[in-house]
Amino acid sequence: MNRRTNRLPQHFLATLLVLGTTVVVGCTAPEGPATETSSPPPVTASAAPVAESFPKYDAVRAGMVAALEEKMPDISWTVDEPATLARVKDGRCMLYPQTMKSNVDVVQPSNQFADIFSAGDPVLAQHGFPAFNGTDTVAGGWVVARSTDAAGATLTIESKSPAYLRISVPVDSPACDPNEIPAG
Repeated sequence: MNRRTNRLPQHFLATLLVLGTTVVVGCTAPEGPATETSSPPPVTASAAPVAESFPKYDAVRAGMVAALEEKMPDISWTVDEPATLARVKDGRCMLYPQTMKSNVDVVQPSNQFADIFSAGDPVLAQHGFPAFNGTDTVAGGWVVARSTDAAGATLTIESKSPAYLRISVPVDSPACDPNEIPAG
């Protein structure tokens, strides 16, 4: 008896293995927003002074929180960290308006961020930001959505019980002193 007639060709077995793996992966993929990494638009505007940038971006933060709380009234947002200025590794001065923290994780209650997008995209548009473009794949179980405006300011919502809303803004500040942040 010929041994070759009792065996399936190796390439046939490999093809079956690949197809089986593809079917299993396809059946277990989670539903939800796109998981493509966002790519910010090119920076086309110069950094503005802190006195001009702070009220502009603090209004974005406040508008976003109001929209999220209206859309999802069971999720509240409180201040996690105060506004500050800090110099980053590349030498730029960055403004960070208040960081906000949710009382619970937002992934499930927001329908995998779909409600965050529907509530937040109009706020982003009102303040010159592009709409959220899905979520980024981030190690450690975080779900992250970002939007970056023409000045390089980035609004980020990241969730892994609880969620955080952060904004980072390049500003024109030679001293980069937190005391430059207007009281308000």
